[in-house]
Amino acid sequence: VIEGMDFHPQTGALWASEHGPMGGDEVNIIRPGGNYGWPLLTYGIDYDGKPVSQRRWREDLVEPKIFWVPSIAPSGTMFYTGNRFPQWKDNLFVGALQVGRIPGTGHVQRIVFNENGEQYRESLLTELKQRIRDVKQGPDGLLYVLTEGPEAALLKVEPAG
Repeated sequence: VIEGMDFHPQTGALWASEHGPMGGDEVNIIRPGGNYGWPLLTYGIDYDGKPVSQRRWREDLVEPKIFWVPSIAPSGTMFYTGNRFPQWKDNLFVGALQVGRIPGTGHVQRIVFNENGEQYRESLLTELKQRIRDVKQGPDGLLYVLTEGPEAALLKVEPAG
């Protein structure tokens, strides 16, 4: 199930985050006519604990750009293009509802790609222990994060100092 989408600021390609069952959550680069393999190929484990698929790759199917095992239950997705956090320029941000079905583990994940396409992931706002429903950049260049649940809030993330 697609949860978030954004266009890459450099390439213009559409990226989409989607839920798998218990692992196998993905971010895909959407291509015309692309087949992303569900349920033929996935890194996911079904809710009964068995792999959804025995295969992880097939030449005629599009592999995910990012996948998570265990699941993070991804939500909103965005590339940062503002100037308030220059070190975050062009980084991908993905909201996480929970890690591995463990309550109180929601966060925002910042994903940085190097020139070889390798990725570094940083978990932000873990101390909130909240499900993160969406993350967006405001016109002011700040990050806005929407949490979910009885204590839901819209949070503004500003640079320190």
